[in-house]
Amino acid sequence: MSCSRYFRRKACVAWPRTLFLLPCLLLALVLGLGPATWSAQTGPAANTARQPRQSAWEFDQLGLKGVLYPSLMLSMAKMQVNPQQQDGELGDVNGLIGISVISPRAGAKAVVELTSSSPLVHPGRVEVALPKKSKVYQVFPYVSMDEAVVLQRHASPVTLTAKLWLDGVAQGERSAQVSIASINDCVFGLRDDETYYGTFWLFAAYVNENHPAVQQIMQEALASREVAALNGYQADPAGVRKQVKAVWQVLRRRGIRYSNVGDASVKLDDVAVQHVRFISDALLSRQANCVEGSCLLASLFRKMGLETWLVALPEHMLVAVALDPQGKQMLYLETTLLSAATFEDAAKFGQTEMDEAYAKARQAEARKKAGKAGDDEDAEEPLLISISEIRQRGVLPIPDTEDARKRFFMTK
Repeated sequence: MSCSRYFRRKACVAWPRTLFLLPCLLLALVLGLGPATWSAQTGPAANTARQPRQSAWEFDQLGLKGVLYPSLMLSMAKMQVNPQQQDGELGDVNGLIGISVISPRAGAKAVVELTSSSPLVHPGRVEVALPKKSKVYQVFPYVSMDEAVVLQRHASPVTLTAKLWLDGVAQGERSAQVSIASINDCVFGLRDDETYYGTFWLFAAYVNENHPAVQQIMQEALASREVAALNGYQADPAGVRKQVKAVWQVLRRRGIRYSNVGDASVKLDDVAVQHVRFISDALLSRQANCVEGSCLLASLFRKMGLETWLVALPEHMLVAVALDPQGKQMLYLETTLLSAATFEDAAKFGQTEMDEAYAKARQAEARKKAGKAGDDEDAEEPLLISISEIRQRGVLPIPDTEDARKRFFMTK
């Protein structure tokens, strides 16, 4: 019951910042400043004591292989991480747009300003010192995206222009064409040579516990009288399970059915992307695939104060919830069965999938230790994405559009 041919797990390692540094003329080779902070400024004053020659410089990184993914950029702009920043990287530690430049002298002052032909990308700026002479540095200005980017549902072209000053002397400008992908495109991995870097945490940005539809569904669950209250862990594990079932039943009555439609707006060979519908879109269409159904239920469980996980399996996703504060009793739900089976069947199926995944992983590890070759790309342990931990790192829900919210309340 594959969720998507694009949703696939490989050997998952940490996603270092250097992964993003694409090849350029000078080098071989994963939450900024607003426009008003510098847009009125002119170029930096020249240092008359030292006038460097024009240095070679180029765009070094343009998003992911020339594509700006709004969901990734919005999340990384506020994400609290400790990136593996290299000695030659300066500026925004979470930046995805940068230039490379050769330092003309030790301590040279570099100023980079970035503008865009699209209002969706705000101007950016950074001032840094280049410590060593003749060394190549990557400089990342602080760039932010406009809040209107949440309306971006199709890919669109944009021209980025960078200007550079070294010790106050203008070094000219460079322009490059890139694409802004749909806000629904969720990057969950990137291949660099033979290594696959997983970014499954980005799915948590599509979990929106603050969406007004979540409160509406909870009110419907209470109105059904299946539970007296949605009070989370104030109840015992059996009571928590009843609360989970109550909101499941609301979605079941709404007729949410499995549907895996919608391709990524931009397809790149080495970037794994999943199209994810927002809560409003899933509820209005009464359709959801495994990712969207899991994000929808995770939004509800999170709002109820329950510890919640998205569970990434090979080519599939489940939602998990702890029935007690310590997480000793876990419930795994197969969300594609919302309209096709009972709550009990969905829970049983989810547990079976978890057991089978762990068993395959143990068998694969045993074969590996025994030196036996085998096709074990789908024999990995389930990856549990803790929503609470991702929130603590600064990844917040992508806000849904006001128009979609209004349409939801007009359609029940």
